[in-house]
Amino acid sequence: MIDAQRIACKAVLLPLLFATLASPTLLAASLPNSLDLAPDEIASSRPNANAPIQTETGSPTRNLALVAQAGESLNANISQTGNALEAFILQSGYALEASIEQHGSHNQGLIVQSGSYNQARIEQYGAYNDAQIEQTGTGHSSSVTQHGRGLSVLVRQYR
Repeated sequence: MIDAQRIACKAVLLPLLFATLASPTLLAASLPNSLDLAPDEIASSRPNANAPIQTETGSPTRNLALVAQAGESLNANISQTGNALEAFILQSGYALEASIEQHGSHNQGLIVQSGSYNQARIEQYGAYNDAQIEQTGTGHSSSVTQHGRGLSVLVRQYR
């Protein structure tokens, strides 16, 4: 399966994740602003979420960072170094900011935002990286910067 197809397959889970974000149980939980996570764990918090900086060592099978947020004036950042990395930021609300920075090859970055006046940014350095931004609502802005070869980018903005 090519990298773009892997992102598309995971996009099927996005409505489920947004429904989870809006659940009263999650909103009522007293989650800390930042969580120290092992690879393949999920970060969810209120005003700001900074997924831990990940640096690949050895030959891991997966390095996944996921931040999911719902509310207003939220900020999420993911920074990764290595190969075969995956970063996902899912946000729903007003005046949200999301950024992903990846250094290495065969990496994937995905930002999905719904609401109004949200900002998304992906920066990737290396070869064969994929970037995807999807924004639903009004007043959004996005930017993608990629350096290397064999790169792909897809930005979708819906009203």
